[in-house]
Amino acid sequence: MQVLTRFFWFCSGANFSILQKVPTESNKYLGIGATVFFTAVFAALAGFYALYTVFQTGVIALIFALLWGAMVFNLDRFIVSSMRKKERGWSEWKLAIPRLVLAILLAVVISKPLELKLFEREINRKLDEQKIAFFKQSKDSLAKGFPEIQALESEKEVVKEEINQARLPRQVAA
Repeated sequence: MQVLTRFFWFCSGANFSILQKVPTESNKYLGIGATVFFTAVFAALAGFYALYTVFQTGVIALIFALLWGAMVFNLDRFIVSSMRKKERGWSEWKLAIPRLVLAILLAVVISKPLELKLFEREINRKLDEQKIAFFKQSKDSLAKGFPEIQALESEKEVVKEEINQARLPRQVAA
């Protein structure tokens, strides 16, 4: 348990020697570190899924997902560890803005691939319906644009019927 605690302290950017002297702050930095770590893990998983969907190969997706997760981890850790208490509230908000922007970016990047996967069947069904409607509309507009096609199609059927009628007596005689 001590190893995990120290790891999460590291993730939060806390100073170990100070935390050992002030154990009341330990849980706070443990939670911050866990949040930073799991944000990076979920970002890597979402990145892997998104990249695997694009490249259809696990190796490339895994490499870029690990890089994406490491980048998110380092950026988030830097932002969290550089935030310090100020006397004025606006100063704290200015420091928190990059973290909020990162949180919004991560929310979109993590949720979009999952959303697409969850609703994949419904999306594909809707796309199929739109394709069918498009093909029907194209066929109708083609028929309207070239009315002679309809006449030629019916003439073709008449000729086929005449050919079949002409072949029929030969088949009976043979």
